Amino acid sequence: MHHFLSLFVILFLLQACGEGDDTEMDDINVPDEVIVPINPPSGNTSSSHTPAFLVDSSGGEANIPPTISSSARTMNTTIVPDDFSYSLSVNKHFTLDIRAYSMSPAYVSIYREFSENDNGSFNAHYNSRIISASLENGQAMLNYVSSEDQYYVLVEVWFYGNTDPLQKRIPNTETNWTW
Repeated sequence: MHHFLSLFVILFLLQACGEGDDTEMDDINVPDEVIVPINPPSGNTSSSHTPAFLVDSSGGEANIPPTISSSARTMNTTIVPDDFSYSLSVNKHFTLDIRAYSMSPAYVSIYREFSENDNGSFNAHYNSRIISASLENGQAMLNYVSSEDQYYVLVEVWFYGNTDPLQKRIPNTETNWTW
């Protein structure tokens, strides 16, 4: 009897260890635009009636600077402009307002890395979360530090309960999201 129990425990542990996401964090493919137009419902909608994966596809494009080439062959021949900043970090301020959609208790998370699904929704890479906060009366103000080359982030609003999140890919040119 002990052999069967031991075998069962070993198989259970192997099964539990085998589950998880095997995708590489470096293989992120963020497209230039989202092609799933979804019109958000108007009024104060309860989160229990929220359809799966409401994706806001509105918004602008990221400000991606052009690549600058140089003819310098060594660091001694490199000329750096006086106004060049060596700092790679940028202070970001982001405002979220979903009062027109829902006043239900919720929280927001911003992710650095994510991928797009075939249906236009996104998969956040949860260990790349930059910041999260609770929404108070459908609003949140988030201050965080990002890198200068972070052109897009994913914002997810999760309601308490068993619902899928509201999602939006935010370019570095936007500082707020009103749903």
